[in-house]
Amino acid sequence: MPEVNFIKRLDSAPKVKTQILALGGPGASAKAVRELAQSLKLEAEAVTQAQDATRFTYTAGQHVVSMFKASGAVRYQDRSRWQVDDGKANLKISDAEAEKRALELVSAHKLASPKEFQLLKVTRLTVGEANSETKRGSERVIDMGVAFQRLVGGVPVDGPGGKLIVYMDRNGELTGFDRIWRSVAKVRAPVRQLLPPKAAEEDLLRYWEQETGRIDVLDMRFGYVELGYRARQAVLQPAYVMPLRIVSPGQRDGEIAIGSVHVFAAASNAVGRLMPPPKKIVQQPARAA
Repeated sequence: MPEVNFIKRLDSAPKVKTQILALGGPGASAKAVRELAQSLKLEAEAVTQAQDATRFTYTAGQHVVSMFKASGAVRYQDRSRWQVDDGKANLKISDAEAEKRALELVSAHKLASPKEFQLLKVTRLTVGEANSETKRGSERVIDMGVAFQRLVGGVPVDGPGGKLIVYMDRNGELTGFDRIWRSVAKVRAPVRQLLPPKAAEEDLLRYWEQETGRIDVLDMRFGYVELGYRARQAVLQPAYVMPLRIVSPGQRDGEIAIGSVHVFAAASNAVGRLMPPPKKIVQQPARAA
């Protein structure tokens, strides 16, 4: 049994109205990705379409639009500008300015309804330069990303999904975006009751009981949980999300820490579990002397 430290906790279940939602199909197809690319008004002489095991792809010159088969998530990149350093760019744009411009791009390309998301964070891609003669270094920001978090009935969507990230160059022009935003087909059932956070803590202790070392529970958040690009998902339901730092003693360099997350379905009438089955520890037979 590991030592478990709850660094941040929730005292009680939030007083919000939530539902268990049935999600629509991913809707990914060669036709769908082509229509999306055409809505972006991508211009190029050479256009190709392809697919592999995970996605459909539409390529128009330097523009690449992908649609993932499992989730319906979409990704667009202008490969001549997306996170490309031209040797000159240095974006000196405030978070507020970046958010305002990103919202304009979201509206212009109809990527999401403004009532369905909130600002999550603004990121900057920085490159460093060093002068061997002066022995001085400098940094430049070459790309900005504005990440928005999906809201369902005012409740945030956690997990790798439920995100819209807009990327911009120094002129505030769109260089790419990522959108993992599954459609809701209908209400499967109202949530009868939200279980208390204590139930999530107890579930975590049971799930990780075979782990050794120490587990730091860094946070506990409440929200709907949406999975990533390559995951199939039929139901959107509320959960407690607990980011973890799992620390084990290293043989040579002291402690070894890895990140993980524990997710616990919060509804008393939840549909299944949100964690995979715990790994079983197989005891090795003793070696003969």
